[in-house]
Amino acid sequence: MNSYLKSVLLLLIVFVASFMAHYLVLSGMQLGLYWSQTSYSLLGMYGFGLCSSLLVAVLVFFASWSMPEKLGVLFLGLVLLKAVAAFIYIKDGLNTFENDFIEYNFLVVFFISLFVDVYIAFNALNQADKKV
Repeated sequence: MNSYLKSVLLLLIVFVASFMAHYLVLSGMQLGLYWSQTSYSLLGMYGFGLCSSLLVAVLVFFASWSMPEKLGVLFLGLVLLKAVAAFIYIKDGLNTFENDFIEYNFLVVFFISLFVDVYIAFNALNQADKKV
């Protein structure tokens, strides 16, 4: 199986498993009612994280194929753009609740997506070293 396909499959598995765990934790703590008071949803946050991580993965794969010596710089730029896009996505929900419900849930999703991005970039960098 192609290493790119394995990475995308891993990305999907991590996001689905973490969404299920996150949903179960929020349901167990009976915090699901907060979602109805906002324009955000847990599924929407995970959808944003999945789409942005998938875009980063595709661009990292393309860069590792076309210019492997610039992969680290490109990854740092992509992470910066992802952080800016995440702020634009979540800025209307900041300071909505006193207990920072939206902020904490978004940070969980954002850090999961960053973890997956770093893992994919690490694998791409190691493959690029083997090719050079």
